[in-house]
Amino acid sequence: MKIIKSLSILFIAVLITVSCNSENTVKTVTYWVNSFKTECDAGAGKAQCLLVFNGEGLNNVNWNLSYAVIEGFKFEPGYIQKIEVKETQLDPKDVQADASSIKYELVKVLEKMQDKKILLNDVWAATHINAEEINTDDANRTPTLEINLSKMQVFGSDGCNNYCGSIKSLDSNKIVFGPLASTRKMCLDMTFPDQFNQAITQTASYKQEQLALYLYNEAGQELLRLKKVD
Repeated sequence: MKIIKSLSILFIAVLITVSCNSENTVKTVTYWVNSFKTECDAGAGKAQCLLVFNGEGLNNVNWNLSYAVIEGFKFEPGYIQKIEVKETQLDPKDVQADASSIKYELVKVLEKMQDKKILLNDVWAATHINAEEINTDDANRTPTLEINLSKMQVFGSDGCNNYCGSIKSLDSNKIVFGPLASTRKMCLDMTFPDQFNQAITQTASYKQEQLALYLYNEAGQELLRLKKVD
């Protein structure tokens, strides 16, 4: 009887241990997946990685790079997806060098919505600065803004010098650019270039309507109005 009782206690202890280990190694997590991928360093070279966010909603989102492959998940450009994912912690002996120690598997897609931010991904030419129309005889002197979401960068011309920089933050109506680097030519008339540079560095939000893009400062005043050219 003592042997049977001891074996029973041992069996219960094993079950408890297995149960605890299972809880520690498998969990279900909800992620938001952005509508576009971004360039990332994959070790041997550059790759395109998912941008994911673990949170209840899409307000004040801080997107993070994801190098992992989510088995069963289909990325769709232009659509934000809310997904449920099973994460399994793998045994270290089963993990190859430089591979993820967690296995990611799609459980189900909870929500999918079209992302209008993807429409920003284009080349825009300025038509107004500080709500005043630009009149230039030379198209090459028209300030331009190219938005590249996959690299989270901007490029263009202020009407005199070429510039480039990063997109510091972006959501459904807010956009902030990082410091811009530019060439240093001096043109005969620097009025529009100076106004454009000052305006773009103050940008805090945007509105996109069909082929027009409006950029505003923190007070909601219009800084730049641009039209899609590509």
